[in-house]
Amino acid sequence: MMKKLLIFIVLSTCLISCNDFLETFPKGQIVAKTTSDFRLLLDNADTRYTHNLSQTSIYIDVVSDDSQVSYDTWVDWIDKRTHVKQLYAFEKEVWLPDGASGDVVWKNAYYISTLISNILDEIYRADDNLRLQMQLTAEARVHRAYAYLTLVNTYAKHYNAATAASDPGVPLIQNPVDLPSLERASVQKVYDFILADLLESVDDLPEEVSQQYSHRPTKPAAYAILARTYLYMGNYEEAALYADKSLAMHPFLYDYNTIYTGNASSDNLIGISRTNDQEMLLHKTTTKGAHLREYMQLDTITFNTLYSDYTIVDTTTTQNRDLRRPLWFSNLNENGKLLSERVAYVFSDASHRYAVDNDGNVDYTSVATPEMYVTRAESNARLGKLQEAINDINELRKHRFKTGSYTDVTLTDLENNQQKVIEETLLERRRELYGKDLRLFDIKRLQLAVEHSLGSETKSVPANDPKLIWPVHYEYLNLNPEIGQTPR
Repeated sequence: MMKKLLIFIVLSTCLISCNDFLETFPKGQIVAKTTSDFRLLLDNADTRYTHNLSQTSIYIDVVSDDSQVSYDTWVDWIDKRTHVKQLYAFEKEVWLPDGASGDVVWKNAYYISTLISNILDEIYRADDNLRLQMQLTAEARVHRAYAYLTLVNTYAKHYNAATAASDPGVPLIQNPVDLPSLERASVQKVYDFILADLLESVDDLPEEVSQQYSHRPTKPAAYAILARTYLYMGNYEEAALYADKSLAMHPFLYDYNTIYTGNASSDNLIGISRTNDQEMLLHKTTTKGAHLREYMQLDTITFNTLYSDYTIVDTTTTQNRDLRRPLWFSNLNENGKLLSERVAYVFSDASHRYAVDNDGNVDYTSVATPEMYVTRAESNARLGKLQEAINDINELRKHRFKTGSYTDVTLTDLENNQQKVIEETLLERRRELYGKDLRLFDIKRLQLAVEHSLGSETKSVPANDPKLIWPVHYEYLNLNPEIGQTPR
């Protein structure tokens, strides 16, 4: 055990001691030698530490319409959150000298890419267990694909088949030891790389793992990430196919009536842990020390419009039919009544859904089965398979509504109209994926405008505005000018 610990410490030190975001493994130096050593590296999902394979994003959706914070909250985003303040207000300059010393989303994703590329470059030497070697190689590719899917959707234009081959994406690093040029690969090339990693990995992944190892990729998880990737590409046939493959292996949905103690409060959940969450396909988290509740906030009007299934009983009581209202959000009293002008998303906070984990440093943004239901629903709706789309929406909702309060949506309700069915699936997608740091990517692919309130002011950007794309931190550009900045 001490040998394994030393292997981990040595490799971690090598990877995080460099000043550049592209932290490299010393050329020619081999630390991990056996499949057990590489297993240890790929089990590095401990959220107590800054660098690990699970931490992938934070503050991404501050640019989206799912972030509607108060003016006081916005003013308080100073020091290390200055860039969050600038992003929310759609300012031209985001990375200011008195703000964050680096961009942890970019840095963590390239940490994962660098670690995985080095593992893939060295793991062939670990020939003591060839079957495990193949599985570890597959797991590594999934982690790298997920990192690049986050990068290309955060720092580049959304995928457009007509322009993707020429649109600048992000640097694609396949062999960091050789210190390659960091010019951006095209959006198309990055997506091709993501798909190649995922498709090459699937056959060597297990169908399931014990939930305590939910950070290890499985076939259903890889299929889910493929479904997300194809959806972002507008390839609805493949998105539906891989969502279906994932759900065929792992269709589980919690009935919120069974994890809800009855009081209208997000604290009143029957304990779920990261290590026993049956909806989770792949454990992913926000970065250390940052919380979704800081920016995943809705004003009362937006909240009531988005989660509209409730009835006001009297001045102190609200009857919530959609249990996502009281379970997911703060600032509701024990009778479901709103107590504030704004609510904050707290469901994935370690003090709520995962309270038994006793880890207050991160929130959880895992790849999970509910996303596959809404992905398959939208894809089928766009393919004209309207009843199949409605079936998935109803299946999801009946697990979210208070027993006896839900009535299935029918095609008649939607006038048997394809566009209305698509709109219904997109609305449910926004509801169910709230707090996953995925809304900005949907805003970009659906070509939506975004509006934010700032006290008496309103800040807004039209569809396809470059301010919906995160700029690269100036320190990375100073060290690697070939990356090039995204115009704002």
